Amino acid sequence: MSSRPHEPEFEVEELTPIRQAIGERTGTSFRDIPQFWMQVLVDAEALVAARNKRKEQGEAVPTYNDYFIKAVATIIGDYPEMNAWCEDGQVKLLKPINIGFACATDDGVLLPTVFDADKKSVDKIAENSRELIELARGGRLRASLQMGAGFTISNIGPTVVDAFNAIISPPQTAILAIGAMKKRPMMVDDEIVARISAYLTLTVDHRVLDATQAVPFLNDLVELLANSDWLEQL
Repeated sequence: MSSRPHEPEFEVEELTPIRQAIGERTGTSFRDIPQFWMQVLVDAEALVAARNKRKEQGEAVPTYNDYFIKAVATIIGDYPEMNAWCEDGQVKLLKPINIGFACATDDGVLLPTVFDADKKSVDKIAENSRELIELARGGRLRASLQMGAGFTISNIGPTVVDAFNAIISPPQTAILAIGAMKKRPMMVDDEIVARISAYLTLTVDHRVLDATQAVPFLNDLVELLANSDWLEQL
């Protein structure tokens, strides 16, 4: 099919409703939200060790993303403007801590929500996440399970992508992108060693947040994810 002279032949593929919705939300985000990014490399050795210990003991093992959800939920109460919506000229500081996460499906990325994540164990978060992913990939995720989040995590998983910038999901004010976890050279006790690590990229709404909030948030998150005692108690 070609409608203009010198135009190559092509076939038309209509955008699915999900892809149209993604386009509308990301278009709104880029148009209306002044966004900036901050990135840090986190040492993930303690996280990997804690998860492997569970494996060895034959326990149910949460995904790395479940641990990231729990970590964010643990500290975000200290940063109320990050657990918030910005709309109609107001910043709405949300009382519950509901964390959304990106879930890839055949039709596009959906954003299920783990409600009251701060009050749940990492095992309960893992259980919720599995159920939500199954619903999303089966085309059965209700709209109510994709609403109410004050913050979103987008985890690329085990890929070749080291780092990326995620787009804020309006009306939220921040989103965390997690690159692939892999061994990288890091400085430990003045020596360069190979450590499992991941790049964390925080995108924030500059109408609401500045580096004065973003930097301490990332610092707290990095420290928590490196805290062996905290990880093993989950």
